[in-house]
Amino acid sequence: MDGLAVFLVGGILLLVGLWAWAELVRPLRQLQRLILDLAEGRRPSGFVARGGWGLKESIGQLERLAEKLEGITSREKIERLNLQAILGSLTEGVLVGNLEGRIVLANEELLRMFSLEEIPLGRTMMEAIRLVEVDRAVEEINQGGGTRSLELQVAGGEGGQGQTFAVNLAPIVEGNRERSGVVVVFHDLSKIRRLEMVRQEFVTNLSHELRTPLSILAGYLETLEDPKMLKGEEGKKIWAVLQRNCERLTLLVGDLLELSRIESGRLELKLVSRAPRGILEEVQEDWRRAFDAKKVKLRLDCPSGLRAVRADPLRLGQIFSNLMENALRFAPVGSEVVLATRVGDSDLEIEFSVRDEGEGIPADKIDRIFERFFRVDGGRVREKGGTGLGLSIVKHLVQLHGGRVWAKSGLGKGTEIILTLPTSNS
Repeated sequence: MDGLAVFLVGGILLLVGLWAWAELVRPLRQLQRLILDLAEGRRPSGFVARGGWGLKESIGQLERLAEKLEGITSREKIERLNLQAILGSLTEGVLVGNLEGRIVLANEELLRMFSLEEIPLGRTMMEAIRLVEVDRAVEEINQGGGTRSLELQVAGGEGGQGQTFAVNLAPIVEGNRERSGVVVVFHDLSKIRRLEMVRQEFVTNLSHELRTPLSILAGYLETLEDPKMLKGEEGKKIWAVLQRNCERLTLLVGDLLELSRIESGRLELKLVSRAPRGILEEVQEDWRRAFDAKKVKLRLDCPSGLRAVRADPLRLGQIFSNLMENALRFAPVGSEVVLATRVGDSDLEIEFSVRDEGEGIPADKIDRIFERFFRVDGGRVREKGGTGLGLSIVKHLVQLHGGRVWAKSGLGKGTEIILTLPTSNS
């Protein structure tokens, strides 16, 4: 009997233990793992919807909480992706800072503007972009609100020419009307400012180029009031001056119109295949007399067997006409001008060059000679003739053909203008 009682008691205790394990211990352990997963941001592997003493209700509430958290997390991910897509598509640099002035967000354009390798999270504005004015404006907005607009000049940038930024700053206001930080937007005005400078220089140079012949014409036209001044040798000189300056104005206006047509894209090329040597032989023949008259030797340096290039014969003649006119203008008497061709950097292009033995160009001005109206020595060059637009027209016509043009020179070493044209089957 005693043995049976012990057996029954043991069985009851075993059943109680199994019940306690199933209803209490196991659910509590699973509940513990569930809470740990939620706390660490992991998606729970599953829920246990049973258990005694309120565990079932607690687990059910946690299940509903997890579903809400998952929904919130999903929405946050979607909003974050949308925000990244929006910021990534902007051409402006965007920077977001908190109330401590530390960066919490930035887009790729801002990294490019300031040559940053990665988003400087946690750093101050001053540490990241080193602009005192922006750092000061961010501090003022975080303290007192309002918006700010700045225009800043920054050293460096493309070609070392510096950058100009329009900077707009505004506070970030939460739903409770409390400020939580500031957003800074950078708009790069560098190209606009450079274009404005080019336009101003163009207007100034054009006004100067027009004023000189017009002043001469106006002065000499006054002499027409006295018929005696138009007789004899003096009259011939007056008519020669008037004619020369009228021709100068005609050339200037013609070059301006031509340059306008090229830059506006209204010029259509009629491309044909031409042998490089044949091109330079034509140029040599066209200019032989003019060079002989000035006693300047014109020599060809053109190997045979070069691949043909595709070019518009009329525009090609215009290119070399401007180059030869410049070479002849600056070549000293008794010197030599060389017309040369060679294979370019690749088999897909041929290089042409015109080299003279003139005074040369200073190193700090060599990159500007293709600008409109730029003159290395304004007064002396203007006396030699020309409109100041020839090399600019050459540059645009070469680029229209798909080629490149540049210059090599040095004071006392002459000047070489080099251009490339694509080969026929490139």
